[in-house]
Amino acid sequence: MATTAVMGMNFIGGEWRPADGRFTFEDRNPSRVSDLLGVFARSDARDAEAAVRAAREAFPAWKRLSFVKRGELLDSFVQLVKGDVEKLSLEMARECGKSVTECRADVIEGIHCAQYWAGRARMPWGEVISSELEEKDAFALRKPKGVVACIPPWNFPFAIPLWLVCPSLVTGNTVVLKPAGEMPLMG
Repeated sequence: MATTAVMGMNFIGGEWRPADGRFTFEDRNPSRVSDLLGVFARSDARDAEAAVRAAREAFPAWKRLSFVKRGELLDSFVQLVKGDVEKLSLEMARECGKSVTECRADVIEGIHCAQYWAGRARMPWGEVISSELEEKDAFALRKPKGVVACIPPWNFPFAIPLWLVCPSLVTGNTVVLKPAGEMPLMG
């Protein structure tokens, strides 16, 4: 499969940006090292600070969205990914060297995770706590806290990031995702 190598950038504040870091690294197919998948900038502290700043700025508006609306947005993501399962599976296999079957399972597991959290957004949140007084109602309700940093491992580059990102987003937090260095294309 011959494809054009990508120039990897950071997605910060709703736009693709080149990294401030001046050093780059190549991402190559481990089973055919002549197959260059992309060239990625080595992001530095300035890039991380910009990502956290953008996530902090987005947090007030994001946490004001209802759980249902956040779940609907996550479901929109699911619908996009469902149309690209094979393409994502093939690209992942090229990048990590696993079989296409294993990569397809990773993508489908990620879809299932996102579907769960999109549906969970319509479920009741919180816990009722037993009270010693009949007139007293007690409950626990979790509120969004802010920016969540997600740094997944390389071995399941689609599903594991979604295990981290989906519950964080649905519960009203914003996210900074730092993909594994071995899998920058899938991250």
